[in-house]
Amino acid sequence: MNQTELRQNLSLNIKRQRKICGFTQEKLAEEIGLSAQTINDIEGCRSWVSDKTLVKLADILRTTPAELLLQNGTGQTSSLDFVRFKSELQDSVRQTIEEIFEKKL
Repeated sequence: MNQTELRQNLSLNIKRQRKICGFTQEKLAEEIGLSAQTINDIEGCRSWVSDKTLVKLADILRTTPAELLLQNGTGQTSSLDFVRFKSELQDSVRQTIEEIFEKKL
């Protein structure tokens, strides 16, 4: 999975999960402390998120960072080689996801 695919997954999943939770872009932006334009840019695949923002988005949208990145926009997890996925993520994002999983286990 490359950066473009991750960005597309993130974009689709944030938009889908935002609607499920009943948030407008403006309301989600307010909840997370970003501008509505930033949320629009993320959903439009024009912007990426920091590891901290990814965790905040997942919390607010009642999901996990991994689900925001791994799902294919339909709520179904893509068939991915997790080892390959981990190697392509930024170290800070990968570390944050692993810490969250450890806390939940």
